[in-house]
Amino acid sequence: MSARARPLRRDAQRNHDLLVQAARDVFAAKGLDAPLDEIARRAGVSAGTLYHRFATREAVIEAAMQQHMQQAIAIAQQAHDNPDPWQGLDFLMTKLIAFQAADRGFCETCAERWFAPDSAISQLAKQYDHLAGQVIERAKQAGQLRADFNVDDLAALVTGAAYAIRTSSTRTTPQRQLDLLQNGIRG
Repeated sequence: MSARARPLRRDAQRNHDLLVQAARDVFAAKGLDAPLDEIARRAGVSAGTLYHRFATREAVIEAAMQQHMQQAIAIAQQAHDNPDPWQGLDFLMTKLIAFQAADRGFCETCAERWFAPDSAISQLAKQYDHLAGQVIERAKQAGQLRADFNVDDLAALVTGAAYAIRTSSTRTTPQRQLDLLQNGIRG
């Protein structure tokens, strides 16, 4: 049996789980460049334990963001399941803007980080892109969306709106950003 397939001891699994949750929390507040030592401190373990579990910053990020990508897939699936194409797209944009505005690390993951194509997070991103692409295509076919709009446009607009909400001194709201965006992409 390989080391990878062998289950972790109970204490090792607890430390792993504490590190992943601490990473989510720290990245949400401070972004993906937050100090890894802060993650270890928040998890209540040594930095050595963090580095033993995760050899690189990217490994920590990937472990922390997998659950978020799964949530994004679930949101895209709900949007896809909505029988009204525009309501589905509206739901997708609304939820993702709010999610990324509330979580700086997830926003940066969506916008800035590139993972190895065979990594778990890249596979999750492909699932998300496929579902989001179907939502977009349905809205296009219904004549509700610009013909040239695509998944990359959606990602850029959602991330930009989330960033604006998180950093604006004018207190822009998710709904205001969504209204502005949707007026520009309607078919």
